[in-house]
Amino acid sequence: MNKKIFYYLFLLSGELLIIICFLYFGRNAEAKLLTLNIIVSSIIYSLLFIGTLIPLVDFRDKSQKTIGSIGIRWFFTSLYMIGTIAVMIICNYGRQIDINSQIIIHGILFFLLFLGLFFSVSGSNKVQEVYNEERQILNRLEEMKKATKQVQIKLDSMNNIPPEIISKMTALQENLRYLSPCNNQDAYLLESNFLQEVDKVKNSLLDFPINHERIIENIQKCEIIYKERKHIFTN
Repeated sequence: MNKKIFYYLFLLSGELLIIICFLYFGRNAEAKLLTLNIIVSSIIYSLLFIGTLIPLVDFRDKSQKTIGSIGIRWFFTSLYMIGTIAVMIICNYGRQIDINSQIIIHGILFFLLFLGLFFSVSGSNKVQEVYNEERQILNRLEEMKKATKQVQIKLDSMNNIPPEIISKMTALQENLRYLSPCNNQDAYLLESNFLQEVDKVKNSLLDFPINHERIIENIQKCEIIYKERKHIFTN
């Protein structure tokens, strides 16, 4: 049986039991009060069901955005459930409070729950935003390494390439490992310039005859950009 179908059947079975119990044990209660208690109990049951049987963390989500909201979610959920149960006990068994006052109290508690869910979603979105930004930064560094590696592979497959060019590209490829991710705008511009210069080196290899001096000049520009980028760190 599909897991989702099992969850839905389990949820409906529990909800049915709640309704049956209230109708049986509270058959002498006022209809409006009985309906209110069933609705409130159903909300509490749904919150417990979602929080315990449905995984809070999706391990397929690399950003793990739900982790940033678990604490907020459980705090407001627990506050709502404890407050609601306390109100039901006090209003129904401790002091006889009119139904309209009870509805207002439960409305306030539900508003606090809704407010907590809003903060929870905001926390998840913030985690997702930070993750996306980090991935963009890492992707730029990966593009630099990939572009340099492609040039290096091309050089290895060619004949009559001066050792100076090969050694410079090899050293540049190795040095890129020491660059740290950075969200600085200056770093972004340098990384873009680096990719442009590497692209010029790659295009120069397609010329015939090959202009070795121009290739060395472009590689030297890459080295200069790399050194400037290396001294820029995250704000």
